[in-house]
Amino acid sequence: MPAKASSKKASKKSISKAQDELCAEMESTAGRTASGRKRRPTERETYRLLEARQGENRQHDFNATMEKHKLKVLRAAYQKNPEEFHDEPAELLSDMDIEEEKMFLHRYVPTKVTKPQALMYSTSKTPPAVLAPKSFSKDRFSTASAPTPITSAIVTSSSEDGEHADDNEDEHKLTDIESVCSAHHTGDLRHKAVVDDISPRVVRTKHQLQDSDEETKPLKFHKALDRSHQRLKAGDFDKVTQDLLAIAVSIYRCLVVTREPFPQTLISETLLAKEAWREASKLAGLTIQLTPSLVKLMTRRTSQVRGELKSKMRTLTASFFGFRTSQSIAAMTHNRDLAESLKDGTCFVFKDWEKRSGIYKTGLIQSVVNDMWFANRNDEGVIYNKYFDPLPVELLALILTAIECCLHEWITGVKEDIKFLSTAYTPAYLVHLSSLQRFDECTSHYKLLKKIGVDILDVAWFHAGVNSLAAHATSVGFTDEIFDDAIQEFEAEAREAREERQGSVPPGSL
Repeated sequence: MPAKASSKKASKKSISKAQDELCAEMESTAGRTASGRKRRPTERETYRLLEARQGENRQHDFNATMEKHKLKVLRAAYQKNPEEFHDEPAELLSDMDIEEEKMFLHRYVPTKVTKPQALMYSTSKTPPAVLAPKSFSKDRFSTASAPTPITSAIVTSSSEDGEHADDNEDEHKLTDIESVCSAHHTGDLRHKAVVDDISPRVVRTKHQLQDSDEETKPLKFHKALDRSHQRLKAGDFDKVTQDLLAIAVSIYRCLVVTREPFPQTLISETLLAKEAWREASKLAGLTIQLTPSLVKLMTRRTSQVRGELKSKMRTLTASFFGFRTSQSIAAMTHNRDLAESLKDGTCFVFKDWEKRSGIYKTGLIQSVVNDMWFANRNDEGVIYNKYFDPLPVELLALILTAIECCLHEWITGVKEDIKFLSTAYTPAYLVHLSSLQRFDECTSHYKLLKKIGVDILDVAWFHAGVNSLAAHATSVGFTDEIFDDAIQEFEAEAREAREERQGSVPPGSL
């Protein structure tokens, strides 16, 4: 009985507390009596309002859970079949990835369109059009189709100046790509500037200047309905260019992981894109000019190929080292201690990380090479095998850096999502690259690093279902002597057939 009485008292206290809160919120006349005093809500009204609030909270939690589930399904679909997507979905990109991708885009920020004001007609307020002398414009520049208008900066407002400043900043970001792709473009611009200088200047009215500016305004990308910049994609080009771009992108991905996984400058990425485009054109037998837009489509794959490697490495790392996904204290302690021991002294590069033996022979390197580049006969490592044989030291350094990033996700005991960004992991990549190069120099007499690469490639070829000897075998052509022997055989057979026909004919029939 005392326990029931105490529970009833607690429930009544909670109800009274809720009634006080509701009473404080009721400020309208509906929450007051006829005399003007505040009306205290009944228990039924209190329950009804509390249930409504709890329903809203439950609905909000349910919506958040569904959004997380959709994002998880999208991430799983992208990790399983990334080739079905033109680009990595924007929902999966972090703020840093979005800033890196939009760093070199040509953005056009429109100014706020003001409502045009109707002007009263008055001959005294209409400025006259002042033109150049007729003799000057006809005699010297009779071939000009239309006089050159004055620069629109004379009539633009301060907001438009800010708009042009933003456009100029974006144009400067594309200077490196355009200078590498077309070096002779500067001469054309200088010639155009000289022509503009000798053209006659014409003073017009404000409305005439606006019309001429609209005609001479440079073309920009189409805008979406929400006035956001439309993202450039491969579908904007014709079918032949799309096919050539697909080959160039695959070659570019191979060049990135085997030459420079973390490019330091935009020029480095552009040079890799030019080499990939040149090699793709040679394979396809086509000659299509490389434009800055095509270069941007290829350079987007730099962070994408690193993200794909990190996604495959995350699953392999957890199963290879034995991390647990349980939320228990014992499992979290085990994960934290294991991650710290593997990170201490870079023990994860050893085949036996406890005894620190078998340096750079860990089976995790072999597993990710098989899954990433030698999954089947049509994978990039098989088709473009010349970039992987011999196995580049840059590729090994990239794999070790990805393993280190995956270990960082378990350093707290619970797996966290850490982005494989160039700004965060370029120093770690350079450390691994330097260690591999020093290891190769110290063991150059025995060629240990080369033997490790040969063993990895042999297993990778077997995993792809291709014999490594058959993949590198080349057919030998015949010499001219073989063709001469074939001609002599044909002449001997024809001579024998002719003699047989002559011997079979009776003498009287001739």
